[in-house]
Amino acid sequence: MDWRRGCPGCPLSRECGLFSDVLRAAPAEEVVFKNTVEALFHRALGSKLTDRCMERMRQAGIDLRNRLEGFYRREVFYRCVAILGEELFPWMGADERMVQLGTTFMDGFEQTLIGKAALQAARFMGTRRTLHRMAENYRTSNNYLQVTLEELGPGDARLTLSQTSGASGYYEGALRRGLELTGARGLVVRREADDGKRCTLRVTWKP
Repeated sequence: MDWRRGCPGCPLSRECGLFSDVLRAAPAEEVVFKNTVEALFHRALGSKLTDRCMERMRQAGIDLRNRLEGFYRREVFYRCVAILGEELFPWMGADERMVQLGTTFMDGFEQTLIGKAALQAARFMGTRRTLHRMAENYRTSNNYLQVTLEELGPGDARLTLSQTSGASGYYEGALRRGLELTGARGLVVRREADDGKRCTLRVTWKP
């Protein structure tokens, strides 16, 4: 099954076809797509952003006061994510901020058109099949991340991400919250390895 051509048997097959429009617009450089920026900075946290925070982000490369661009360079996006964490959660450590922002991102992503389609399709497929589709899932967010899944047993899997841009906590929080939103039971997500770029997440759940 290829989400880029729709999900056979999925009630949102038509909406899943929207992903192909995102993919066709991707440039050669490593970028994060507009829907991800919108989900985190507008949908999830827009009401909490101060003028100082928005100005710092504008200087870093994302101007939230004007119309969003179709995509942003990977480095620019994660620089702005770090700024967001510093401004909104100054009492937290850097890694804890990333986990919180990843969790918050999924709540915002659920409010976008692509997010609604992706999450409802994931509920239809279940946790195991959703994990097998993670590479396609991330392709709606960026054009560079490679995902490897290793099944270790029923309700037990290892997910390796090729590039987390020093923000592995963000991916941990987003994956945990995303699977929670799709109905995963007895879910535990933890990092097994992290070198600042490549990250391995262990995921267990009740099958």
